[in-house]
Amino acid sequence: MTGKSKFTDKVWNEEIGPRYANDHSVTGKQIAEELGLHEVTLSSQMRRRGFYRYQRAGTPPPAFTAAAAEGLKRCEILAFDWDPDKPEATMATLNARAALAAREGWLPEMGGLLRAKRFVGMDAVRFGPWAGMSLAKALGMPDAAGLGDDAEPGPELVLRTAQQPPEDAWSAWLFLGGRGAGKTLAGASWAADEAERLGPGGRLALVGATLHDVREVMIGGPSGIMALPRWRGRARPVYESTRRRLVFPSGAEAWAFSAEDPDSLRGPQFAGAWADEFCAWARPDETLAMLRLGLRLGRDPRLVVTTTPRPMAALKALRAEAGCVTTHAPTRDNAENLAPGVIARLEALYGGTRRAAQEMEGLILDVEGALFRAEDLARANLDSGAAPARFDRVVVAIDPTTTPGGDACGIVAAGRVGTQAYVLADRSMRGLSPDGWARRALACAAEFGAGAIVAEVNQGGDMVAHVLKTLEPHVVVREVRATRGKRMRAEPVAALYEQGRVTHLGRLRDLEEELMALGGDETGSLDRADALVWALTDLMLGEEGEGPWFRVL
Repeated sequence: MTGKSKFTDKVWNEEIGPRYANDHSVTGKQIAEELGLHEVTLSSQMRRRGFYRYQRAGTPPPAFTAAAAEGLKRCEILAFDWDPDKPEATMATLNARAALAAREGWLPEMGGLLRAKRFVGMDAVRFGPWAGMSLAKALGMPDAAGLGDDAEPGPELVLRTAQQPPEDAWSAWLFLGGRGAGKTLAGASWAADEAERLGPGGRLALVGATLHDVREVMIGGPSGIMALPRWRGRARPVYESTRRRLVFPSGAEAWAFSAEDPDSLRGPQFAGAWADEFCAWARPDETLAMLRLGLRLGRDPRLVVTTTPRPMAALKALRAEAGCVTTHAPTRDNAENLAPGVIARLEALYGGTRRAAQEMEGLILDVEGALFRAEDLARANLDSGAAPARFDRVVVAIDPTTTPGGDACGIVAAGRVGTQAYVLADRSMRGLSPDGWARRALACAAEFGAGAIVAEVNQGGDMVAHVLKTLEPHVVVREVRATRGKRMRAEPVAALYEQGRVTHLGRLRDLEEELMALGGDETGSLDRADALVWALTDLMLGEEGEGPWFRVL
């Protein structure tokens, strides 16, 4: 910060500083009067020279020490010119000085410079999202009494499991959640962590439904990148609105893009990307394709997608990718951070409806007309602590896959007590070989004491029973063959749910999603739902079941 002043360093160090530094009886106002200065001018000069805790209202400045002199030298190195007519050049210089200060540990001196600039009246950043704010506040530095008053680092942010990157290897992380479930915070935290890891030269993409959403939600929102508690007491990222660029203290950069303009993603390349509210994008397929073609920097470019789900082909395709790992959180998981009573009010209004299943539970629903209704599935949910002490009969049903790279193998355990069915567990898994799913099904049967394994043999034929009996010769395998469409097979089971005769022991979200899609869109793989239908058909609708009875001609 330059400018002529009669207070040269020599005059200050040899005359004025020593004269007043140790006189604790004199106030700032008295010093200004004795020197014939305006109090604001005196304040800015003293702060510029290391008197960060000087208060005009009466507290005398501390002793002018060697440390203060060293601080003055640092201030001279960090000094820059503020030109309100050239905001971009000014901000570029400011970013460079802030990066230098962060690298060298000179943040207190940087804070002093910014406060001095503020006290002489140049306190408004006239562009970007910080219009009207002091430069110090724009960088996340305190506006009063010195950086030392708030120099402690921000608190450690504790994220729930669903909000944390998966431990398994992944190229895409899909976080599905209800409204207010903490999706934005999860994406912002990952982006900040990634920027720290990448360091100088690192490049990220931030993609939202519109540029307004990127700026006001992903970057500047209450759960956005700028609001993360990690920035307290240290420089925070700086958003350059004219360039649509967020510059992190580490030197990494994140660029903002709108899903309304997929072509804007042609050309740029990145080491990672955060895509928010994917299901609200106007052109999800094209935008996602352009984004992924640009993920080609670094050793392991990754994509994070946070969204409240909708029954979209693009979302289903993303979720089905081999490298995509999904986490999930309903709105109620974040209740402690929401307005008191809001969850109860919303559930009173929408509980048991498709709207609640999608917007609060974060489940992927399908077209209207599906066999299984959200309200029936909501009624079927029961805490696992309420399980019966014993069951009349237990089976494990499997909808096998014949190749490791194919669809998931559906594995569902269910039991019956009288006329009531209980779904005990969903152990379905993708990517298993025949030996893998056979071992998983046998382990599930042993865990719940199943008397038989019900296996669909349309794809594997005799191989299915052969693989199971090779591993466990004494297992009882009941082979079933699908001779009718999924909808016809599932209609009697849907009737059981409608009658309230099926209970889920625990929340089986993936299974519920497939059930609510069954009968609506026959194009997708519904392996979990198929396995459940076979299990309940065997328990409740077969020769040993309790009805209802259907005669097929």
